[in-house]
Amino acid sequence: MRICFRPKWELLLSLGLALTGPSLAGDFNQGFDAYIDGDYEDAFTTWLALAETGDLSAMYNVALMYEQGLGVEVSKEQAVRWYTLPAEDGDISAQFNLATIYDYGEGVAEDNSRAIHWYTAAAQQADEQAQFNLGVMYSSGEGVSVDYDTAVHWYRLSADLGHVAAQYNLGFMYDVGRGVAQDKAMALAWYERAAGQDDSDAQYAIARMYDEGEGVPLDEIQARHWYELAADQGHVKAQFNLAIMHDMGEGMPEDNEAAIHWYRAAAEQGHLGAQINLGIMFENGEGVAASLVDAMKWYRRAADQGSAEAQYAVALLFDSGGGGIEDNVAAVAWYTLAAEQGDADAQNNLGAMFDAGEGVKENDAIALRWYTLAANNGNAVAQNNLGTMYLAGSGADEDKVQAHKWFLIAEKLGNDVGKQNREASARLMAVAEITEAKRQADMWLAEFEHTR
Repeated sequence: MRICFRPKWELLLSLGLALTGPSLAGDFNQGFDAYIDGDYEDAFTTWLALAETGDLSAMYNVALMYEQGLGVEVSKEQAVRWYTLPAEDGDISAQFNLATIYDYGEGVAEDNSRAIHWYTAAAQQADEQAQFNLGVMYSSGEGVSVDYDTAVHWYRLSADLGHVAAQYNLGFMYDVGRGVAQDKAMALAWYERAAGQDDSDAQYAIARMYDEGEGVPLDEIQARHWYELAADQGHVKAQFNLAIMHDMGEGMPEDNEAAIHWYRAAAEQGHLGAQINLGIMFENGEGVAASLVDAMKWYRRAADQGSAEAQYAVALLFDSGGGGIEDNVAAVAWYTLAAEQGDADAQNNLGAMFDAGEGVKENDAIALRWYTLAANNGNAVAQNNLGTMYLAGSGADEDKVQAHKWFLIAEKLGNDVGKQNREASARLMAVAEITEAKRQADMWLAEFEHTR
């Protein structure tokens, strides 16, 4: 489930103009004129003098200039000092800005409790951004205990005022049943309100509902429509899912060129699955001219992000010379990265590299270790290789029972060479040894079936 709660937004608010008398009004307007002309230092000096006499509007503007570093060096501490009196007097903008300073802790100690206090003050005056931020804080437990009911309360108030992120988050709360009873119809209604304001997250959420048939009839045409709206706005998951639909021909004729387009859009934003699938399409020439160089490029991007699948693909290309360069040392390095993450194919191939001394010094004991890991992860080729090592006494003492056991397991998992080796090894064994090997193989297979 994706994280949907959006970050709180910091708003730069307009300058106040409340005036307290003709003389002060003239001074205030002098500062305002200087501000409009871009003479921030003069505006700051003028308003500071007024603020020191107790003028609340000037105090707000001085605070704002300290916060933004206009005509004076940025000082969040001074901003807090000058925002406080207007905020206590009920100035909604001062309340909100004071809350954001405490919320983010920039230049002052982060204080979520005070942020909650001032957001609440502004929210009670119908500030939709403050209401939304309160919803986020109650949802995530910032400054308060997690309270989904209260989060829904604030999201609803903000959403009713048209706040698009609140509409989306309220839809999500109904979607998963947090703070309200799960209600897919209500989720869809709020998502649609946010989507009507071109919110790409909401468009993606609606697409997902139609794509999976959650709360609405399964409808691939509707799913495609909403994915396209979100994808056109750069929503990376929508781009990836739209690529999948074109790739697989879901709700439309298969279109590999369109799939390439959307995979590339998502891949360029760092989407692992898109990078891998783009690599596969370049490797196989699907929707594009086959290019192992381009395949390597996209596999490498995913591999550099830590994808074991991509690391294995990179290793294979180095191993086979795909992409123009055969480099067994590099292949071993990439197989190792994938193998250490538990990729069974990489573990088997790494075992084979040590077994044959390709890209690394031959070492039967290390080969046996990697074959064992791959075999226990269900790799039938490794199971056959492991049987061969035990039969020959390579990397371990010769053990016909262990060899026959692994040949049996490899055969059961569909490895034809394992079947041939099982038959050949049986001719070298006593009946009791074969019986014991079968017993051990049956136990391993039962456990494997139970745990996978």
